Amino acid sequence: MPKHNLPLPLILLVLAMPAAAQIFERPTALPPADLELLDAASAAHLESAKRFLAESQWDEGVESIRRVMEADAGKLVRVEMSLPVAGFERYVPASEYCQWRLAALADEAPPALAHYRQLVDSLAEGWLKQGIAERSEPLLSRVVSQAFASRSGDDALLALGDLALVRGDHATARAHWRRILGSKAAAKTVGQYPDTDLTPGDVAARLVLASILEGSLGRAKAELDQFRQRHAESQGTLAGQSGQYFDLLAAQLAAAATWQPAKNSADWLTFAGNPRRDKIAPAAAPPAGQLLWSFALPKLTSDREIVGAGRLRAADDMKGLLSYFPVVAGQTVLIRGDARQKSYVVALDLRSGHESWRVDYPRGVLRQPAAELPAEPDGPFQLSDAHADLVRHVGVARFTATVSGHKAIVRMGSPITAPSPRRMNQWLSKDQGFLLGLDLATQGKPLEGFPIRPESSAWSFEGTPILDGGAAYVVMRRGDGARSQLYVAAFDLPSTAMLIDDEDDNARPTGRLKWRTRICSAATLGGGDLDEVSHLLLTLAGGKLYLNTSAGVVAALAAEDGRVQWVVKYPRSAFRSGNPDAGEQQFFRDLTPCLAWKDLLIVAPGDSDRLFALVAATGELAWTLPPGAAADAVHLLGIGQDTLLVSGDWLYWIDAQSGRLWCQFPSAGPIGAGQAAPSPRGLGRGVLGGSHVYFPTRETIYVFDQRPAATDFGSQPRLVRQIPLAPRGLTGGNLLISGGVLLIATGDRLVAFGE
Repeated sequence: MPKHNLPLPLILLVLAMPAAAQIFERPTALPPADLELLDAASAAHLESAKRFLAESQWDEGVESIRRVMEADAGKLVRVEMSLPVAGFERYVPASEYCQWRLAALADEAPPALAHYRQLVDSLAEGWLKQGIAERSEPLLSRVVSQAFASRSGDDALLALGDLALVRGDHATARAHWRRILGSKAAAKTVGQYPDTDLTPGDVAARLVLASILEGSLGRAKAELDQFRQRHAESQGTLAGQSGQYFDLLAAQLAAAATWQPAKNSADWLTFAGNPRRDKIAPAAAPPAGQLLWSFALPKLTSDREIVGAGRLRAADDMKGLLSYFPVVAGQTVLIRGDARQKSYVVALDLRSGHESWRVDYPRGVLRQPAAELPAEPDGPFQLSDAHADLVRHVGVARFTATVSGHKAIVRMGSPITAPSPRRMNQWLSKDQGFLLGLDLATQGKPLEGFPIRPESSAWSFEGTPILDGGAAYVVMRRGDGARSQLYVAAFDLPSTAMLIDDEDDNARPTGRLKWRTRICSAATLGGGDLDEVSHLLLTLAGGKLYLNTSAGVVAALAAEDGRVQWVVKYPRSAFRSGNPDAGEQQFFRDLTPCLAWKDLLIVAPGDSDRLFALVAATGELAWTLPPGAAADAVHLLGIGQDTLLVSGDWLYWIDAQSGRLWCQFPSAGPIGAGQAAPSPRGLGRGVLGGSHVYFPTRETIYVFDQRPAATDFGSQPRLVRQIPLAPRGLTGGNLLISGGVLLIATGDRLVAFGE
């Protein structure tokens, strides 16, 4: 037989093709994530506690519960959901669950609760008195977390709520006070205090006041009506005035209708504007804006990305990915990108587009001598090489940044967060992604202790951290064969300065780690065979961090120490299931951090065809859209006038409180995987500005009222105006409004419009 002498690169390509083709020949099921659950020995202690209590052995029963609380505090326990929906499960730490069990003794075994209180009351009372005297939330929180069922638990909750209200955190204040007014039966499942001696009217009046101050006047009116029925004669001091609570609250509610809205900063300091991911620009874009300037961006494609293979990416362009999300601090625009083997950050003037400064770092180790590298072309960047060394991969690169005060922080270097085993074995520190802190006051010089690099090739940083006070919070991923382990980490700022040998390509300045908490382990689409690119972002609200893992769970943690507050599992979708009615566009959701709004957390996972809301304080399911509804929605734009605006190929209006889908634009909804795209089709991330929502398409930006119009035919979008793009030679992109300027980040340039 004749021999065919193929070139070695072609042989390797042929050999690689079957493996790549086999990855998704059959449906790729995504099993539930693995959590660190309470082990069998501790579960046996809880069962023993039930037996001891049934036999009136109060001290043994209490001791069995306390043993679990102290030995396995961080392990998780599944608890009931008030709104049971198939596929959703809620978990709390064993320490919290044991506190609930002790509180439930008020109903199950009052003598046992009395025995427990003899053990802890004096200590808890000391923490309470000191916490109130010093207005110390850590001390008051210690009462709730370590001695909730003591006689001081309700007083600590009341004081914590008062402190939260003073700092304007109305949702947290309500969460504390609601735990006081619960029933004994609810103590075991939702953490209610069982037998408060506080006057119910004092607590209920605070709940109404919180709604008024928050601006939730409809809810405040309903709460006030209930207050009149239950506590009409209650009186005391509220907001510096004394009298009957009902009269005081009614006066506050009437006055609130005339209050001016709180001043909203024009700055856009992180993805979605702020750490809550719910910012509304304070003013609308100028209706007849003129082109102020244009700045070239390197175009990035997704030709070899398997999720988009053969599919139209929701609200995106495969040949020019809309991966750029600038931020604005004062008159400075920051934008992050990759080109010419470097990661860079550019600072531009908001009004003129003039480049103020630029920093760049080599992306990976240079494998060739500098003399052998091709010369860099002059002029603006044209093509991004972020995917240059990725043959087949899951996910695409996204570029975000965060600013707080004079500090800016970005993730630089490789976008890969879950490397294939072969890559992981070869990776050096300078091949991996890293965190870079920049000082805006000194033209982008590195902050002390930066860059921060992963401690080994198994670790990677996810998206841009959140900055808050003296800490930077970030998601980290650790490779674990075919699975990934997800963590949330906090780094102290300033970080630790280290003397690094510039010639050492594997040097690892790891910063000053404050804490790191494991969230889950989960299978991913790459299955450990392909490089994966992801960009998970945290949400910060009320001293808690929230993470949409897009890996089967949503988690809440205390920002102070990283303690898990709750974890919720949701139903995961199968990829390429063969179901003709499953569009599977949810797998394009790569930048959907949780949206925190009042008491709720809006979640749009990238591995589930559900969009749902959780109660932020507890993880309880508030509502969920039906499976597949708005599955193309890849952008949680925000909530205006109690209306949740989400977009992808379509723009959707959803009642934020109930989850009712009011309407969409264009009117025809997604039916199945084979249906044609809508016309016009969304292209890029829109923005909420003033009372409007801006929805970009390829040729036009459509401007609608945030709340739909009520008509005889149901709710309908209310179009305000259109901003034509095609006549100006532009397309849609990611929008941002700041300081009277409308920014559009397309796939190949950043443009600014203003007056």
